[in-house]
Amino acid sequence: MKKKLMALIMAVSFLGVSGAPALAKSCKGTIKEFDGKTMVVEIKGKCKANVGDKVKIKVKKQKAIEGC
Repeated sequence: MKKKLMALIMAVSFLGVSGAPALAKSCKGTIKEFDGKTMVVEIKGKCKANVGDKVKIKVKKQKAIEGC
């Protein structure tokens, strides 16, 4: 019984520690303006980011589609 209880406690604590980065905020949008160091982004849908939050932006390049 003690082993099962200890396993449950370890699982819950592991989820609490590793689950936070896994549930990171993800927002999608389009760049509307870019002037030097200032960028204006229009967000699609809901986004939980707030003013002053540090963000990392990955640019998704659009692939050309070739046709016949």
